Amino acid sequence: MRLNELGLNVNSEDDVEITGLAIDSAKVKKGDLFFCLVGRENDGHTFAADAVARGAAAIVVERRLALDVIQIETENTRRALALCSSAFFGYPSKRLKMIGITGTNGKTTTTYIVKSIIECAGHSCGLIGTNAVEYNGVKTEARLTTPDPIELHAVLRDMADAGVEYVVMEVSAHALALDKVAGIMYEVAAFTNFSRDHLDFFGDMQSYAKAKQSFFTPDHARSAVVNVDDSLGAQLCKTTALPTVTYGVNDPCDVFGIDPVMSAYGLEYVINMFDSVGAVKFNLTGRFNMYNTLCAAAIASSLGFSLGNVTVGIRNVKKIDGRFNIINTSKCSVIIDFAHTDDGIANILRAVREFAPARVITVFGCGGNRDTSKRAVMGKIVSQMSDWCFVTSDNPRFEPPMDIINQIVAGIKEIGGTNYTPIVDRKDAIKAAIDQAEKDDIVLIAGKGAERYNDVMGRKQPYNDEQYVLEIAGEFGF
Repeated sequence: MRLNELGLNVNSEDDVEITGLAIDSAKVKKGDLFFCLVGRENDGHTFAADAVARGAAAIVVERRLALDVIQIETENTRRALALCSSAFFGYPSKRLKMIGITGTNGKTTTTYIVKSIIECAGHSCGLIGTNAVEYNGVKTEARLTTPDPIELHAVLRDMADAGVEYVVMEVSAHALALDKVAGIMYEVAAFTNFSRDHLDFFGDMQSYAKAKQSFFTPDHARSAVVNVDDSLGAQLCKTTALPTVTYGVNDPCDVFGIDPVMSAYGLEYVINMFDSVGAVKFNLTGRFNMYNTLCAAAIASSLGFSLGNVTVGIRNVKKIDGRFNIINTSKCSVIIDFAHTDDGIANILRAVREFAPARVITVFGCGGNRDTSKRAVMGKIVSQMSDWCFVTSDNPRFEPPMDIINQIVAGIKEIGGTNYTPIVDRKDAIKAAIDQAEKDDIVLIAGKGAERYNDVMGRKQPYNDEQYVLEIAGEFGF
């Protein structure tokens, strides 16, 4: 493909053939187009010479460099990357009905519910998100919640070529801030909720909110689905120019639920979808999952699916890896969940408390080199809502694990809490929690969910919470 075919508008003498796209100079091959991405820690312009030496046919820059190579100047190389990636792979999103879901919590669960509803209606649906990329029986592990543009459009092309009709994907705030989804038109842009997260990247809640809000414009989507019970969602309803379907529990809205009944076996409630009324049964429990199912129902309604498709599709979801996964043993029950924000872990603990017959023991930590402001807050919440908690490691990355633990414990001490044990090794903490548990106690293991690694000093060491729990259950015969 030539540069002009990528929409870069160069002179005819510079309109060279491009054989690939690259953002990592070490991976550049002869004939590639290299994008000098500008970030907080790295500036791709400093790697341009290496890219040229490795055979880059041209480079996309935000400032001209002293290099003997074709250079295309643009105000935003990240946006240019997204648009060129779409063109390079033949604009695959135009062959698909795209659904994008953003919000602090609930994105993964909601994508799986939407996928189930669409498939229940007899259509094929691909999924892109935190857990995996899935379509037509193909499943690959995800590296990022929202893939970088080159990978994203390559996957979308594969899906379109395979005959997939719909794609539901998680759209992270990072992806929006970094223009990863520029050039994709979504049939529906959906909003789940908004709470503290990613302040290491955004700096403050206002900037984080602005990134979320940027998704709900005619440049990105044809319609919106919004949680009107959320304060940012209520604001979005007033400011977006998109036709909007609202959902919730507390405020008047288009799709709402009443009379919830929650137990260890799941969730039941009555749904009203534009005055069509039905019974919802979902295999995961908790008020937050009531919102996740309502969001999926509102998306389905916006796309023209029936209430029957919605209720059957919700019921067909048996399990979502890393989301409220329950392991019942003869000793105690263990729940594994991805909750890693203060709001997320409060939601999980609130749900567990609704049916817990005895004590709740929580194992949790906070990620290293990420938002430090939530650590003490999470410590307070878990201490207040648990009978006992084990504070441990959760992807410490390049921070000393004990430093992170001490910041969490500081929050517990601030409220006078004494119901905690700090244990650096996550396996040791989980084993200690289960050892302490008695019949009818529930051990909640939060933070990692379906992750299959522990990120320590730049190395992703193989590890999975569920596998470890099953391992020790087998070892000790309970």
